[in-house]
Amino acid sequence: MITTRSFAVLGALLALGLGIFGIEIGAAVKKGREFDRYFTVRGLSEREVKATLVIWPIRFSVGSNDLPSLQEEMEKARSVVTGFLAQNGISSDDCILGLPSISDRADERREKEQTILPRYNAVMTLVVRSQKVDVVKAAIQRSEILVAKGIPLMSDDYGHKIEFLYDGINAIKPEMIEEATANARAAAQKFAQDSKATVGKIRRATQGVVEIEDRDIASPELKIVRVVTTIDFFIE
Repeated sequence: MITTRSFAVLGALLALGLGIFGIEIGAAVKKGREFDRYFTVRGLSEREVKATLVIWPIRFSVGSNDLPSLQEEMEKARSVVTGFLAQNGISSDDCILGLPSISDRADERREKEQTILPRYNAVMTLVVRSQKVDVVKAAIQRSEILVAKGIPLMSDDYGHKIEFLYDGINAIKPEMIEEATANARAAAQKFAQDSKATVGKIRRATQGVVEIEDRDIASPELKIVRVVTTIDFFIE
């Protein structure tokens, strides 16, 4: 039999349950608002490093009126170039000789009536690929000696240019990310101080693109490595 006392107990339990539910809802709302209380900052880490690899394509040409003589001229020119490299401390193990490009200019000579031009022309490419960056750079700066020895050096407008590369990024990236993160936290603390708040834990962190660029035009072997991190910090 349901009595007035039973109704009172049931009402009290219901009120207690609603109260607990309300407290839980309030805590969840508060926690949700705290999750939205954050700000985003960026941290930067920069280092100057030296290139670990140099690629130097040496392009030169020779000419002759017949193919056997052209072959001899090619051998002479190649010998002069490899001799120059050896004298400047560059090993033959670091040199790769590409396939020559040979053109027949017979039609060109007939059209222009310039019989003084050799009929055949061969363009040769010898690529130096070395980790001896300073040695190769010094040889590049002395390459006019080849011209004095009768080797016409050619420029290349199709991307075969001298390259100084740095391939040690994986060795320094963890330290740079740590440095960029510390830099971001310092910026966050400054921001929080101005806002009279406290910096909390990291909500989310994103590493940006790692950039590697020449320090300047005069020193392409020196690189600037840049790491940028974007971090969300909770505000307490």
